[in-house]
Amino acid sequence: MIPSLSFPAGANGMYENAPVRDDQTGQVELASGVSYEDLRPGMGDGVVEEGKRVNIQWVLKRSNGYLVDSSERNDGLPFIFTVGEPKSAIAGLDEGIRGMRVGGIRRIIIPPELAYVDGVEDGKPGPVPSGFGPKQRIRRVMILLKDIPGESLLLDVKATRVQ
Repeated sequence: MIPSLSFPAGANGMYENAPVRDDQTGQVELASGVSYEDLRPGMGDGVVEEGKRVNIQWVLKRSNGYLVDSSERNDGLPFIFTVGEPKSAIAGLDEGIRGMRVGGIRRIIIPPELAYVDGVEDGKPGPVPSGFGPKQRIRRVMILLKDIPGESLLLDVKATRVQ
């Protein structure tokens, strides 16, 4: 089940004009265990698919809604990666973002085994949180809480460009 659709403080720009939904319809669960729901469908021409280069704004939270980090906290810099390219993005993001349109906002629920399995150091698949505190929060989920049912990472993404 996708947690309630609250929008974190400090990341309001990404959610601009996004409707707040009370229902839980539209949730898609993939065979890998990744789930997603479109919070706002995109209206742009670009569609995210294998081999495309994608720019996203992102907000990373723990399954309890605790904000870990966001692109807004990192000077608003988008995370840019090529879909399907190994080691460019965490597996859950790479899988959960496919089919989005530019301008769309999607909440992706990523189980720990498809998240930061390679770590959170620079140069690892991203988006990698910056700073000691956010990285420690991810390590806590990945190492200490990975065996707790329902402990996943929530990644809200907005596709801003697809090439």
